[in-house]
Amino acid sequence: MKIKHIIKGLAVLSLTIAVTGCEKNFLDINANPNTPTTTTPELVLPAALASTGAVVNNNFNILGNLLAGNWAQSPDFAFYQPQETYQLQPTTYDAVWTSLYAGALNDYKYVEDQGIASGKTNQVAIAKIMQAYNFQLLVDAWGDIPYSQALNGTSVITPKFDKAEDVYDGILSQIDAGIAAINATATGDNPTVNSDIVFGNTTVATAMNKWLRFANTLKLRVLLRQSLIPSRVAKVTAGFATLAGKTYLAVGENVGTNPGYLNLAGKFSPLYGAIGFSVTGAETSNYQATRGNKYAIDFLLNAADPRVGLLYRPAVTPVPATNTYVGVYPGTTATTTTKKDNYSAVGAGPLPSSANSGFGKPAYLMTAAEGFFLQAEAILKNYLPGGPVAARAAYEAGIQESFKLLGSTAAAATTYYTASTSPLVNWTLATTANRQFEAIITQKWIGNNGLNGFEAWAEYRRTGFPTNLPVGINNASGGKLPLRIPYPQNELAANGTNVPVIDIFTTKIFWEK
Repeated sequence: MKIKHIIKGLAVLSLTIAVTGCEKNFLDINANPNTPTTTTPELVLPAALASTGAVVNNNFNILGNLLAGNWAQSPDFAFYQPQETYQLQPTTYDAVWTSLYAGALNDYKYVEDQGIASGKTNQVAIAKIMQAYNFQLLVDAWGDIPYSQALNGTSVITPKFDKAEDVYDGILSQIDAGIAAINATATGDNPTVNSDIVFGNTTVATAMNKWLRFANTLKLRVLLRQSLIPSRVAKVTAGFATLAGKTYLAVGENVGTNPGYLNLAGKFSPLYGAIGFSVTGAETSNYQATRGNKYAIDFLLNAADPRVGLLYRPAVTPVPATNTYVGVYPGTTATTTTKKDNYSAVGAGPLPSSANSGFGKPAYLMTAAEGFFLQAEAILKNYLPGGPVAARAAYEAGIQESFKLLGSTAAAATTYYTASTSPLVNWTLATTANRQFEAIITQKWIGNNGLNGFEAWAEYRRTGFPTNLPVGINNASGGKLPLRIPYPQNELAANGTNVPVIDIFTTKIFWEK
């Protein structure tokens, strides 16, 4: 399977879709995955996983980083006009909706059905866990979505839209079913490295126990996302009761898809292919258009956070010249001193150079850092046991994992948060539960910078942290940040009577602050 990037002039960066190919490597599938007579679950599963990875690492990652104060458009480019002005249209993310439903989710359903028929329960487990993951993406982007009548082929061509909170209930049930299907001792049910492009390069016991920890951590994310809504407290509490004694993503366990990304056009890692470098290592125009946001860079500099040099590259011609890292305020007008070289590009942590094999970087679905920050919040709120000591330990482990994934060390992280005078860094200075909660979400925001911008944006919408995110100068919203994205044009055209009427600036998804 190849990944094809469609770049529409100077309007919007690539929307990634899957197409079939013929070269023998993990990026290629030599048959139509939707034709049962010519395919198998072993071929369809990696296509589905790669499709999910492409959406999370490319389309939604870029969107989230632009809206969460991490990235901005270079003033001398016009690549991100819908995102920077908030004039998101039904066509803007139409292809992503199609990719998730007609691509990834249909493929996971096929893998699940075939796994049930053949008795391969670990295939069923992975398919159910990933369906839950994808449906959460859809809810968190669009709100109410087709769920109970979705994935039924031509038998239901105009599915109803289920309430987002009901879909969340279904997501939790799918995670539980996926967990129940895991058989870490199976001998003939081990997804191979060619099939399981997330954890499959090891033994069945090791791979499926990682899937188990990922599923438990995903359940943490789903439960915490809705935990601030009073009407959901009982369901959240009941959900956490089922996690008693469970394990979560461990140190170094980052969940990423990698079907064998190569330094070949169309076979790059998704983010690298979207805003990275050419086969020869030259800067692409997309790379030059994407610059660090003044908000995030100033935040990191003010906190003396050494990750600033991993998340952003030094400006070529900074203004003033004594600065190293310079961010652009979204919507800034191009002048002789406000062009691409005056601002910092995306750093080598999320976007390594060609020489450092950036083209082969995994597309992360969830990081170990996020997992520890989720645990820290759950412990802080007494959903998980351990009290203040355990909450602090999980929080500091999250910072350490963030440093490590970006290319630094746990020791450097420890030095940083121990010496910091900021209560949003040093746990001992955050003397109230509310301040500790803000510290957790703020550090999670930094940990997702460049790697999973969509999660950073979702957590901002849920909590309001970090505070005072910038609103683009040329916004068309009256100074409001979007709460969601518009329903896609194809769905409006084919299923319009069922599509909810919403305003992306005022109609909240049920879990939003």
